[in-house]
Amino acid sequence: MSVQSVSTLNRWLTAILVAASVLSLAAVAADTPAGKSQTPPTKAQMDEMMAAWEKMATPGPQHAELMKNAGSWNAVIKSWMSPGDPVVTKGSANYKPILGGRFLMEEYKGIMMDKPFEGFGITGYDNTKKEYTNVWMDSMGTMMIFARGTMDASGKVLTMTSQWEDPVTGEVAAMRMVTTFVDASTKKFEMYGTHGGQEAKEMEITYTRAK
Repeated sequence: MSVQSVSTLNRWLTAILVAASVLSLAAVAADTPAGKSQTPPTKAQMDEMMAAWEKMATPGPQHAELMKNAGSWNAVIKSWMSPGDPVVTKGSANYKPILGGRFLMEEYKGIMMDKPFEGFGITGYDNTKKEYTNVWMDSMGTMMIFARGTMDASGKVLTMTSQWEDPVTGEVAAMRMVTTFVDASTKKFEMYGTHGGQEAKEMEITYTRAK
């Protein structure tokens, strides 16, 4: 299928979704069951809904900043399994824009607990909720971890929070993840876990662009 055909198909699908939304809202407003007589939306209403939909679906400056991470990075990982000196390992990450620059996909490879480790994540920015979102999965489990958060005023520090259930103990633990964008070629990721009401740093990854 050609790029033009895909673009045309996407516009038709968007129009169908918007029309369905308008009809549903009209049905609720009129308090009439679906399928019975309803007041059809006007062209002006359709145009307004379409404009709102397109605005929500269009990548903005937050997405543009995320896409600057595209490319290959080297990583040095420090892990704290208990108090004391961390375990230090190395890895690599590759970032790729997907879905027209709406999301940033990450593929990570390294060593964790003396075993080969692979991770896969997708990060985006939700125009509607005005927040950053992330989903992460890796070879150390079968669960997906979902996180959301905000960027600070400097545009350099992204803080996200999440909860996950320990597959062994069943304990629900909170996580706080802080990514500091030091410069165009350096960034630092820090992960803090809360157990028994106490927060502790569990991981720190320093990324540098591969040359």
